[in-house]
Amino acid sequence: MKFLVLLAGCGLGDGSCIEEAVLTYTALDKYGCDYTPAAADMLVPSMDHITEQPGEKRSVLIESARMGRGRIRNLHDISLDDYDALLIPGGIGLVVNYRESGLVADWVNHFVRQQKPIGAMCAGIDFLRGILASGLLQEEVKDLDAVSFCRDTSGAIFYTPAFRKTGSCHDVMLGVDAMVRAMLEYPGH
Repeated sequence: MKFLVLLAGCGLGDGSCIEEAVLTYTALDKYGCDYTPAAADMLVPSMDHITEQPGEKRSVLIESARMGRGRIRNLHDISLDDYDALLIPGGIGLVVNYRESGLVADWVNHFVRQQKPIGAMCAGIDFLRGILASGLLQEEVKDLDAVSFCRDTSGAIFYTPAFRKTGSCHDVMLGVDAMVRAMLEYPGH
């Protein structure tokens, strides 16, 4: 199964959550999955993660490459038909950087139309709600802990709360791992 990993920069406050991205790669490696990290080639304001003050503009693609070990691809160069599933590590940058990206919304809608699984972590659910439906998994996530995951009624959208429910990387790893394993077992894949 070949996964596309959507990144939005490097850093929780203005990009993708580094730990969630790394734990995503770890789970994918564990199960022998092929994956491609991808991000938009665009400049956005950065945030100083110590002072939480705005900083200089940065490239989402270059920042994302820091977490992709250089294996990053530009969103515009991706053929979605080459991928079986989409994974979205959390981070505020998802919502901020891609809020008005028609291309990223098209990506999500492509996977939904093709009934290919989409897995999201932490703020990834807010990102998906902005594209698909504001009430997506609203009830399912209420009592969900970090080591667990849930899925929507169609079964194709998966979610684990990650750092929304814990400060433990180990717990986040367990939740991401469980979600990836379930995505691999999704019918037809």
